[in-house]
Amino acid sequence: MSLLLALLFLALFVSAIVRGQFSYGKADYSFREHPAQFVIVLVFILGVSALCFYRFLVEMEFLR
Repeated sequence: MSLLLALLFLALFVSAIVRGQFSYGKADYSFREHPAQFVIVLVFILGVSALCFYRFLVEMEFLR
């Protein structure tokens, strides 16, 4: 499950970088309109993806 979540968040991150915008819920984030807010949200999404991948590695006992 952790690997699936990591891949989903990573896909959201890559999609947002390529398109320059993304929508989540009722909020629209665009790099052209609010670059600081866009970068902050993307760093958060990348961090969640890294945390999920780390949890996957711990669950599979690659890391202890």
